[in-house]
Amino acid sequence: MNMTELTARYEQLARKAAQLSAEIATCETYLEAMLDFTYHHGAKYSMTTIEEIVQAVHAVECERRQHLLNVRFEKSLLSACIGTQREN
Repeated sequence: MNMTELTARYEQLARKAAQLSAEIATCETYLEAMLDFTYHHGAKYSMTTIEEIVQAVHAVECERRQHLLNVRFEKSLLSACIGTQREN
């Protein structure tokens, strides 16, 4: 890859990382809201169903975190390549 391609890919990954971070924040916010709702009103509902819903949101968050880790790793590798090309 030439420098222009490396830079474009890095910028694409930076945007993806920002998007994933926002998605993770959304999951965290909604998970907290669900736990708070359960604290206040949980006795009215099926605990098994509430648990499944909470676990599903947590699973989505974990998936996004794994994806973000992969993106951050690729960004690190690209940064190293960009640095090497600049030195040459």
